[in-house]
Amino acid sequence: MNETQTDMNMLRHFLNDFLSFVPLQLPQLLDVTTMEEPQFYGDYVLLTFPLRDTYELEEVMDMFEDDMELITLYHHIPMPTEQYGHSTCAYSNPAFGQMFKMNTKTDADGRVSCVFATIYDSLDLMYGDLCLDLKLHSKSGTLKYRRNKEDLLMDFI
Repeated sequence: MNETQTDMNMLRHFLNDFLSFVPLQLPQLLDVTTMEEPQFYGDYVLLTFPLRDTYELEEVMDMFEDDMELITLYHHIPMPTEQYGHSTCAYSNPAFGQMFKMNTKTDADGRVSCVFATIYDSLDLMYGDLCLDLKLHSKSGTLKYRRNKEDLLMDFI
């Protein structure tokens, strides 16, 4: 077996671990029966979960924090006058042995109708992607909340 196959097997293992416990903790957001086909991208996999019911962004953020103990990376508001495009990212605490983040944003009606989960095969990749996600959302609009880079780094040490 070559290195690429080994990496893909590890990623499938992390995907199976994720699917075996995370939807049980967030059943209203992560329904495996409506989940789209996983998209594999070498060293991470992207999952898309369309929601049966829509939620306000703050409700989803509370579920991420309260039900999953995820760490909020940011709450981004592109334009305060618009309901569309408000977004958040939250990630698993690396100390718990999981490597994933959740992203979501509001639709035109100001409600969340889909959740995206990214599962990584290494902490280095996860940390780099979180830094990039934060950097991209810092370029425009306003951040109602942002985790500072020092605290983010400390989560990975």
